[in-house]
Amino acid sequence: SLFLINNTIIMLKQFIIKISCYFLIFSLILGCKKDEASPPDPILGNWQVYSISGDGETIVWDELKETLVSLIPEYDCMAWTVSITEELVTTNIVLPDYDSNSCDAAEVTIWTWERTKDSNEYTFTKGLIEVSIYNITVSGNQMTWTDQFDGAITIWNKIEQ
Repeated sequence: SLFLINNTIIMLKQFIIKISCYFLIFSLILGCKKDEASPPDPILGNWQVYSISGDGETIVWDELKETLVSLIPEYDCMAWTVSITEELVTTNIVLPDYDSNSCDAAEVTIWTWERTKDSNEYTFTKGLIEVSIYNITVSGNQMTWTDQFDGAITIWNKIEQ
């Protein structure tokens, strides 16, 4: 009977070791399984402003630029673009310098950004204090920003690379 008890204990130990090995292998397989990559955020890329709307008025950028360039050809340097990477939003605006009939130096603004999970709400932060919150939608090659503070709408067209 002592022999039977010893055999039972040995068999039980072997069984526990086998179960532990199977569990360890199963855990390693699950742990090594690569997470499926989520698709890139649709706002990523380089964009050129199409229009700006606010206070009941809409300005189409190309029309404005065309009108100004027809009057003063040196204003052809006007530009308004945004470049969005995984971490940063960089706006670049070049506006006319009315005193010299040329363009001012580019005004570059850099923001960090964060998307509210499962929504189209994006928070742009510059430094520690300045924050802008936009509802951003992308349809095809067009992106629309709606400012959550003043309701201004900016529409961007994707720049093909």
